[in-house]
Amino acid sequence: MKKKLINIICCLVILSICIPIGILLTIGHFDLSMQISIIDALTLLATVIMAFYVTTVLEKEVQDVRIQKELYIAKITELEQLLGSFETLLEEATVPYQKVNRRICLCRLKKHSIFKAIKGNFKQIKPKEFEGFEKDITDNINILRKLFTETSVVSVPTPDISMKNNILTYSQNRIEEILTVINITNENFFKLKIRINNL
Repeated sequence: MKKKLINIICCLVILSICIPIGILLTIGHFDLSMQISIIDALTLLATVIMAFYVTTVLEKEVQDVRIQKELYIAKITELEQLLGSFETLLEEATVPYQKVNRRICLCRLKKHSIFKAIKGNFKQIKPKEFEGFEKDITDNINILRKLFTETSVVSVPTPDISMKNNILTYSQNRIEEILTVINITNENFFKLKIRINNL
């Protein structure tokens, strides 16, 4: 409160000193015309209207599209993190079958909801290009499901995957295959993010 009062007093003192000095030292005269040209008035009005339109309507549209893109990219990042959780799951000595199955199912559901939303909201993506992204990612998730859950029909001395009491154990070869598919899927997500960001 005291600061505001001091600032107001300082401003009044400075004004009371500067105004008389300015009147005494008048360097030149400025003549103001009280007449306004119709063309100047219309130009001024059009400029104000355009400035208002650009700042309110166009900026809002640009901001809305940017936010929408960021939301889709965040959803894709969530799916990438879910795929990353498979890597940490593989680091465990034993992997419960239900846990793997649940995560794969969750991947499919999230992927489906993301692509359905993108398909409905981004008309700029060509259908064939969009279907390519969706097909590649769907194929990779299906491959992951097979690599995580399907055992060999033929009996081999060292199987790539074995299951005892609903606990899965993977060979090093199978783990490398799974990690390769996860990396390929993440590359597909990266390309999709770039495509969405360029819309």
